[in-house]
Order: sequence, then structure tokens, then C-alpha cells
Amino acid sequence: MGIHQCVGQHVARLEAASLIGAMVERVDTIEIAGPTERHLNNTLRAWHSLPIRVTLR
Repeated sequence: MGIHQCVGQHVARLEAASLIGAMVERVDTIEIAGPTERHLNNTLRAWHSLPIRVTLR
């Protein structure tokens, strides 16, 4: 946000929207497949480990 926003954030948002749009057409379910682990960081929210299981249509 503001004057310090990352130039690449718009590309990242477009990539994410494209990925989600493609997945909606092909994926039936997405579920957590094991224990999760958060990545500890003071400024970002992230996953160190997030195993998932995807079921295709």
C-alpha cells in the first residue's frame, strides 16, 4: 500500500487470480493432508509446511 508498494505485487495478484480460475474448473476438492506448521515472521504470514490433497474432477 502507499508509495512503498512492491512493483511485482500486481503480477503476483494476476498470477494468483489465473491459478485460482484454472483450478476452479479442474479441482473437485482441496483438503489438508497432514500436520501444518506456521513460518514464524514478524511481518509476513506464511506456512513452513502445508501438505494438501487435491481431487480432480
